[in-house]
Amino acid sequence: MSAVELSEAGERAVRQALGTEHAAVWVHGLAKAFVTDQKVAAELREAATTHREHRDRARELLRSAGVAPPVAEPAYRTPKPVTDQDSALRALLAVEQDCSAGWLAVLERSEPRRLKELALTCLTDAATRATRWRLKLGVRPSAPAFPGRE
Repeated sequence: MSAVELSEAGERAVRQALGTEHAAVWVHGLAKAFVTDQKVAAELREAATTHREHRDRARELLRSAGVAPPVAEPAYRTPKPVTDQDSALRALLAVEQDCSAGWLAVLERSEPRRLKELALTCLTDAATRATRWRLKLGVRPSAPAFPGRE
């Protein structure tokens, strides 16, 4: 990846979005232990792969801007304890909402086109997965009017 220039606000936003991707990778690993439905497990594996890809792209982008990317924490706190498939889905929903907010901030605070394209892709992916988890949980509305602002 060629060098990219980041404003101070853009750098902060990408670092925070990367933090949400680190958390998402961890939460998906946790949720895997509690998901019993095979279809949900397949969706979970696909989502985890996508989060790892987004995490790696964000790391690469920061490095190309000459910024050391933040490393993942050893563990993350979920909003509520994860004890079964339902609570695992709620944790997944929460982390997708966090990722949506993180990538929306990048979209709003960044100038380079390829960074905006990455942020839009990541925001769209997270919002789509959040809608999927809401539907499985029976949460209404299943899709917010403004993803990343819920």
